[in-house]
Amino acid sequence: MELTLSHEQGYVLAETRGPIDDSAAELFRENLHPLVGQRGTRLIVDLSGSERINSLGLALLVKLVTDANTHGSRVVLAAAAPFVASVFGVTRLNRFFDLVDSRAAALAALE
Repeated sequence: MELTLSHEQGYVLAETRGPIDDSAAELFRENLHPLVGQRGTRLIVDLSGSERINSLGLALLVKLVTDANTHGSRVVLAAAAPFVASVFGVTRLNRFFDLVDSRAAALAALE
C-alpha cells in the first residue's frame, strides 16, 4: 500500500493507494499513529484508492481509530471502494467506524 499525507487547514488528509493489508502496517505506525496520538488531531482517511482490504488491514484501521479515541483525536474514513465498504458491512465494523461516502462528507462530519 502507498500512503500520501497532506496537512490541510484544520485537518490531515491521508490517501491510501493499493490493498490495505500487511504492507500498510509500517505506514500506519510511522505516519498515522503519531498524528492521532496528538490530542485534537482530525484525520480523514480517503480509502478510494484501495480496492481491497484483508483482516490485517481491518485490524490496522481498528487500532488507528482506537488510538485516536484514546487521545482525543478523530478519524473519519471516506469514499471506501465497493468491496471495502461491503467488508465493513459484513464484519459490522460500519458501526464502529465513522464512515462517509466522500471527502466533502468527511469534512462535514469533522465540523
